[in-house]
Amino acid sequence: FRKDYCVYAEPTTPDPTPQPTPQPTTAAPTSEPTPTPKPTTAAPTPEPTSPFTLQVSFSGSGVPPNPLPQCHGDCDDDTQCEGDLLCFQRSGMEAVPGCFGNVTASPSTDYCAHRPTVDTLWMKGDNGSPAANFPLGLCEGDCDSDAECQDGLVCQQRKNEPVPGCIGEPEFRKDYCVYAEPTTPDPTPQPTPQPTTAAPTPEPTPDPTLAPSNHPTNVPTPEPTTAAPTPEP
Repeated sequence: FRKDYCVYAEPTTPDPTPQPTPQPTTAAPTSEPTPTPKPTTAAPTPEPTSPFTLQVSFSGSGVPPNPLPQCHGDCDDDTQCEGDLLCFQRSGMEAVPGCFGNVTASPSTDYCAHRPTVDTLWMKGDNGSPAANFPLGLCEGDCDSDAECQDGLVCQQRKNEPVPGCIGEPEFRKDYCVYAEPTTPDPTPQPTPQPTTAAPTPEPTPDPTLAPSNHPTNVPTPEPTTAAPTPEP
């Protein structure tokens, strides 16, 4: 009782290998929607630069220190423009021929510009001002009556009609001097023809009758005369 003995050790059963605890699965993140690209807006085209961009280089009363170049203002008459440039008179927001720019930025400002031909529509004044530009020439405005046009021209009163014989786009409700339309004369009445009278038939001319000869017939032929002989000496 209570004695201990040596024996074979009992085989030991290894502890079971613990199974790894599965990691919780995480759902793949939802991909963000691809943003729709915004339409690109083209940069505005820059306004053309000098010398054809409208520029106010002189303002106020008086005469500019130097003649104004093309598309520059404010001019009062042609003498204030360089070379053969003319002062384009404006009474509102009229476009200036051959020039670019915002015409609303300086309404009623007059600019020096190039007039291509004498029949190109051109604003030279309004209500008789400036007086030096009146009477107006061919295709020039704004006239109010025929008296404001040069001889042989009339003032075409218009709303938005084309201007005959002129080149360019006319301004709305501006009146221009043009050639007067030729008038058709009344037809000349033809004279009433007089009745013709037949010429009288001439009387037949009788044949001339030969007059009888006055020489007698059977007249004896005279004998020839013989000269007397010359006597002997």
